[in-house]
Amino acid sequence: MKLMTALLGFMIFSASAKMPGFDIYLGDLVLKDQRLKVSHLKALTNTSAYDNQPFFLPDSDALLYTSALTKNKVEQTDSMLISLKSGQISNLTNSSESEYSPTLMPSGNSFSVIRAVNDEQKLWRYPLYPERPSAKPASELLTNINPVGYHAWVDNNRVMLFVLGESHTLQLADVQKQTSQVLDENIGPSLLAIPHSPLMSYTVSVGAGESIQWQLKSYHPNTDQIERLTTLPKGAYYYAWSGNGFAIAAVNSVLMQWDKTNADKGWRSFADVSDVCPKGVTRLTTNLLNSKIALVCTL
Repeated sequence: MKLMTALLGFMIFSASAKMPGFDIYLGDLVLKDQRLKVSHLKALTNTSAYDNQPFFLPDSDALLYTSALTKNKVEQTDSMLISLKSGQISNLTNSSESEYSPTLMPSGNSFSVIRAVNDEQKLWRYPLYPERPSAKPASELLTNINPVGYHAWVDNNRVMLFVLGESHTLQLADVQKQTSQVLDENIGPSLLAIPHSPLMSYTVSVGAGESIQWQLKSYHPNTDQIERLTTLPKGAYYYAWSGNGFAIAAVNSVLMQWDKTNADKGWRSFADVSDVCPKGVTRLTTNLLNSKIALVCTL
């Protein structure tokens, strides 16, 4: 039986197993007196299925995400695009395999995914606008790196990878040269660009079991310099960056922020969303304009 990584806490699900349910909520975001504020949260998805991994497009008019669908009595995932104005949803991959982690590529005309095929998880490219005559067909980007869990683009050619293994490693790969180098190990799933800077970020696990914590680190892709920034609040697993440069994370249904310029204040709560996400928030992301926030709520 084919196995696929659900890209959720590194759990492995068989193709016949039911994936856990999540819904994506969209809200307004403002910064007031150096504290983020969330309002007008509404459900973008309402399927009781796996709707996860939201990614805002730069114009903030649409959102990429991963959705579980049942095809031929088998549950798999495709990459979806939802218009934030009309609510119209388009299936951009619609394949016989599973795709995860849709991420806009620097060109703006394509997006990349982790595609699970024949017990392999590799980085692929798909056209963002497949209806356009200039759209290029889907293709594999890195032929020799497997299994990939997550990724984040540094520039047109370089991409940071979470590569699964006995010790999950952070790797910097070049899709043009088809090369990669290991940068760190025991890393977490969130690989991100830090807004308004050339830096990338990731987390590293410290401790084990109930005492495990996740250190947030920055990486400069041009100098290879790595710097420890802070530690995620206890109970937080994922994090994101707000458009104004705050690190944000969720502990159960409470959203928290960390400002590097006021690091001595530590993590501060800025919203309790238990009214819409009573079972907790996992992933979260904001748009570059810092006017919208998307939350992944556990069902």
